[in-house]
Amino acid sequence: MNKDLKNKLTRLQELLHATGKVAIAFSGGVDSTLLLRIACDTLGPENVTALQAVSCLIPEQDLLKAKRLVAAPENGIHCSYQIVPVQPLYWPEFVVNSEQRCYFCKKRIYGALHAAMRQGDHSPPTPASSLRFTCLLDGTNTNDLQEHRPGLQAIQELSVGTPLAQAGLNKKDIRSLARKLGLTNWNQPSNSCLATRIPVHQQITMALLKRIAQAEAFLQEKGFIGCRVRPGQDTVEVQVMTNDLGRFLTEYSRLEITQHLATLGFNNVSLDSKGRDKV
Repeated sequence: MNKDLKNKLTRLQELLHATGKVAIAFSGGVDSTLLLRIACDTLGPENVTALQAVSCLIPEQDLLKAKRLVAAPENGIHCSYQIVPVQPLYWPEFVVNSEQRCYFCKKRIYGALHAAMRQGDHSPPTPASSLRFTCLLDGTNTNDLQEHRPGLQAIQELSVGTPLAQAGLNKKDIRSLARKLGLTNWNQPSNSCLATRIPVHQQITMALLKRIAQAEAFLQEKGFIGCRVRPGQDTVEVQVMTNDLGRFLTEYSRLEITQHLATLGFNNVSLDSKGRDKV
């Protein structure tokens, strides 16, 4: 480990030592997984809880992967893990899908996580719950701070801690540390909720979310991990990882995929010729 990365890790550990019993907003992505692992190593797993918001925005296979990261017998992090159900399709400000959708969604979801923390504080005391939660932490990194992310405003308004960013850790640093610590998701492509596939101002519906999830699940079964399916008004754009572009363009793959997407109601399929990088 180089000196710069070692210094950032030390800073992260110092920030965590300054907390008490913490909850981590856990998604199953590499950022929140690394934060969860280092928090457990630093504070002890009895002082850390993973809170995962579960909704129609997250494909079921992603939820199963996230749970395995915490609970797997051999490589699991083995701390407290709690699912927090949320229902974004009941939030009018979310369904209309304005430019501020992510802000409204993040505020609602992190509000629900805070409520789960308060409920935990009022539960019957046990040795593992003798300390009250001191804060909610999130896996924001320095790269996130350089992008237009309306959800960051909600994080700030709700006083959610961002120790990875405070320690100066960027995405490359996080992947490097995750690999060194043996996290199985260290190299997985970045992910986001299904609503991010839908163009701004196009109404978000359960039917559309299900079709997107089914299309992406089919592509992943064909080996296109990290793919995106982005519906428009009359077309649908498929985005695959840059190193998968050649394979997608083969006559067999593309014909099979376009035919299957048509059965889901996605016609006029186009391909993003730039592809996705593993951010």
